[in-house]
Amino acid sequence: MLDAICNYDPDNPKTYSIFEFKILAASELDKLRHFLICPVCQQKAYFRKASIDGRQACFGSRYHKIDCAEFNPSVRKKEEEKQLLEVEKVLLESDSLVIDFSAPLVKAKNIPEKASKSVKKIPNKVLNTQPAEVQEAAKSESKVSKQGLKKLLMSLLRGSSLADSDLWIYTSEKHKWRAKNLFVNIRDAQPMENNAPRIYWGTISNADKTLNWLNPVENSSAALPISKYRDELLSHFDIKEAVDLESAGFILFGKCVLSKDKKRRFIHLWGNDLQYLYLLKK
Repeated sequence: MLDAICNYDPDNPKTYSIFEFKILAASELDKLRHFLICPVCQQKAYFRKASIDGRQACFGSRYHKIDCAEFNPSVRKKEEEKQLLEVEKVLLESDSLVIDFSAPLVKAKNIPEKASKSVKKIPNKVLNTQPAEVQEAAKSESKVSKQGLKKLLMSLLRGSSLADSDLWIYTSEKHKWRAKNLFVNIRDAQPMENNAPRIYWGTISNADKTLNWLNPVENSSAALPISKYRDELLSHFDIKEAVDLESAGFILFGKCVLSKDKKRRFIHLWGNDLQYLYLLKK
């Protein structure tokens, strides 16, 4: 289990991700761990600390109901948790991360995607296009991870600590950012100085009837105008109608601008280039 509900205050129960819970002060952790329940079947749960043999901290329960999704997780849920744990491992073990914006496009065309967990495993032709600092890191066998938008989105939606991390993130040969300054949940979207880009992520509530706008769940004053690349997006992600977009997760590299009346925030995809956007349909 990666989430658990804490009923320490019965009138105000709180849901913790394992990543939030494990970093609580020892006194707070020991107090709250006795009030944990499964978020699905509401049965008593426990917290297990990370161990010296490499096992990560986790929530669990000996009392799951037989039909509980946490007891019998779906294939998709298992995949999401796997992706989340891989990203958390990157945060713990890597010195920096290079975003492979082409990864979703490769997979969408059913071309086998070569897994690449560190720059030193990337073919020389690709490595030579990476930032000089990344090349130097590879030569010195520093751990530099390479990940696509899909995996990053899955981890963010599942509550990873990526968005609060100090890990260096490369978005191009010349541009690097601290993760905490790059990843922005759509609820916090604000125009940046000089229209500087950020990586925005969240969940889609619905699309307009013409499929020209996507409206996020987390921020009713924000919207994603997609008309300039709509047809390519619909084809690429096999979207037939607006309902296909409801509850989809999204992540995109782009800029936030205010509407003329300054009441709405529009998130424009960088260069209207679909490689900078990924959708995770429900």
